[in-house]
Amino acid sequence: MRIVRRVVSIALLVCLALLGGCVEPVEFNAVIEPSAGHVPYVARIACTPPHGTYTVELPNGTSVTTEESEISVTVDRLEWEAEVRWTDGKEVRVDTVTATGTNAPPTILPPRLNGNAYQSSLRAREATLIDFTHYAGGLSGPESGVVYDGPWQIVSIRLEAGEKVVCGAIMADSVYTPPYENGVYHATFGGQLWENACLVYPLVTMETAPNGRPYAPEPLVGYTYDGARNRNVLLGVQFPEQTATIQVVVEDDWGRRTSASFPIRVAATGTGDSETWGLEEGQAPNPGQGEDPTLFQDADFYVSGVSDPHVHRRTCVEVCRTPGPTRVYYLSEENARTSGKTRCPICFEE
Repeated sequence: MRIVRRVVSIALLVCLALLGGCVEPVEFNAVIEPSAGHVPYVARIACTPPHGTYTVELPNGTSVTTEESEISVTVDRLEWEAEVRWTDGKEVRVDTVTATGTNAPPTILPPRLNGNAYQSSLRAREATLIDFTHYAGGLSGPESGVVYDGPWQIVSIRLEAGEKVVCGAIMADSVYTPPYENGVYHATFGGQLWENACLVYPLVTMETAPNGRPYAPEPLVGYTYDGARNRNVLLGVQFPEQTATIQVVVEDDWGRRTSASFPIRVAATGTGDSETWGLEEGQAPNPGQGEDPTLFQDADFYVSGVSDPHVHRRTCVEVCRTPGPTRVYYLSEENARTSGKTRCPICFEE
C-alpha cells in the first residue's frame, strides 16, 4: 500500500512539474554565409529553429518576412549588419548577422604628364597637365593613374617644390582645373578636356582672386586673369633644379580616401624665365621689384592668412603663426592692400 502511494506521489510531482513549465527555452541563432566578399555580393542567412516566421531588417531600412529558414540577401556595403527576428506566434527571439566587404581601395600609380607616358620631369613655369586617369601598360607606355574597379574622384592635387619653404611650411604651386567646376578635377589642355586632371605651372604661385581661386597666369575658363597687374607672387625669382612632390587624394564610391605622393624633378628656371615672365608685351614689373632675378631665399613678397586682416612681410615672425595651408601670398604690399589687407603693425614697425 505504501509503494502504491509513493508511485502516485511521484506521478503527481511529475505532472506538477510539467504544468509548471519545465520546458527547455527556445534557442535561436542566425548566421550569414559567406560573411565576407567583394561588395555587392549575394549571401544566405540560415536560421534555427527551422519552424516559425522570420523577419530580416536590412541596413537600408527595408525588411523581408518569410517562413523559410534560409533567406537570400545582397550585401551592398562594406560594413553590413542585419537584425533577424523569429517567432512561433508565442515567443520571439532576435539575433544579428554581420558581413564585411573585401573590396580593395584604389591603387594610385604615377600620373601622366602632358599626355606623355614617358615624361618624367617638369619644366619651370610651363603649363603642365597632371593626369590621374588610368592607362593600362603596353606599347603606349607604362601603366599609370588610379586603378580601381568602381567610381572614384579626386579630392585634391598639390604640387610642392622642396625649396619653396616659407617659415617652415612649403609654399605650394597654384593648381587649376579649367573650365572651373566646384569640386571637379578636369582640365583643358592641347585643345581637349582631360578628366581626373589639373593644370600647374611648376614653381609658380599666384595671388588669390576675390573668388578664392588663384589668379590665372594666362586666360583660363573660370579663373580671373588680370592683364593690368601682374599677380605672379614670385615675379623675378629664379630657382635651381630641385625635387618637387605631386600629392593626390582620391575618394572611392564607399567614401574611403586614399593618398599618394610622387617625387619629380623640376628643371632650374632658365635665362628665358626673367623678371618679365607672365607679363604682357610692353608691360613693366610692379613697383618695388628689382631688375635682376633673385634667388627664392631673397625674394620679396608678402603673406597673410585666409581670415587674417593683416598682411606680413615674408620674413616677419607673424608668418610662422599662420598654418601653411591657410596662407595667401601677394607680390606687393599694394596688391595686398587692394584686396583689403592692412599692414601688420609688428612687421612694418619702423
